[in-house]
Amino acid sequence: MTDKTRHDVAHLLADATKELQPRRIRCAMDRGVGRMEAQMLLTHVLKKDDVWLLTHPSSPVRGAQVASFRSLVRRRTRHEPVAYLIGSRGFFGHDFATDRRALIPRPETELLAGLVLKAMRRAPSSRDLAWDVGTGSGAVAISIAKAIGQRKVLATDVSDDALRLARKNAKRLHASNVAFLHADLLDGNVRRVLDRRRHTDAGGRLFIAANLPYLPMSDRKRIDRDVVDFEPHDALFAGRDGLALIESFLQQLASFDVRFTSAFLEFDPPQTAKLRRLARSSFPRADIIVHKDLAKRNRVLEISTDVIRPS
Repeated sequence: MTDKTRHDVAHLLADATKELQPRRIRCAMDRGVGRMEAQMLLTHVLKKDDVWLLTHPSSPVRGAQVASFRSLVRRRTRHEPVAYLIGSRGFFGHDFATDRRALIPRPETELLAGLVLKAMRRAPSSRDLAWDVGTGSGAVAISIAKAIGQRKVLATDVSDDALRLARKNAKRLHASNVAFLHADLLDGNVRRVLDRRRHTDAGGRLFIAANLPYLPMSDRKRIDRDVVDFEPHDALFAGRDGLALIESFLQQLASFDVRFTSAFLEFDPPQTAKLRRLARSSFPRADIIVHKDLAKRNRVLEISTDVIRPS
């Protein structure tokens, strides 16, 4: 955008759309990306909504707001994610704060939260607990917490930075029934919590949601710069095949004989067959179910039984 650009809504959007439009159109949706991102950035700067932009194309934009908008557009052309630029992302009907401390919540991960809620709604008990492993921004844990009344959610992560962001989101969304804990998978901190729960909430069920890092290291060469250059690598990549952390978690669940009703693990579709084998090896008597996302791709593996006793 140049200084000769008219400083009204329509002209600012038109120029930004050209700058933000992908050079390579891979699908029909890509044709509208430039306009969509321009609108998101301008609504953020003006503190208006899309309807206001559409109905006020001739409204003038003040100099400071023009400068702020242009700065965001420049940063976006350098691949900085829109969710980081505007500081939020919608997930499961809630608006979550986002920054580089944690992954940006993805639409496909809404399936994970939805499956946990569906399972918890069968014969609900006030003593039930949902455990979100690798909570990141807290999107899954908080979305579940907001939907289950006073029942409790445990949210754990190995990253203190991510936990600070998750706590901020819990406060922002008034989710007082989430407890946050620094923990590395099923380490001693978590085991102590679960052991205490066996005595205080005997008979309550445990439901597990795990959106652990699952991308192979080789994917760094093929996925978008928006992801590789800005989102935390420790929350994305896990070994040669992407299953290192998930495999460790399954082995820990089995070796420590954690009694859970259902565990739901998000994964990369090409990992389906191997992940099925890993789950079956750790829990031979459990029901193993694969759920598809909205794009009809395998996305969440469910390990489910009333009381799981690994053999």
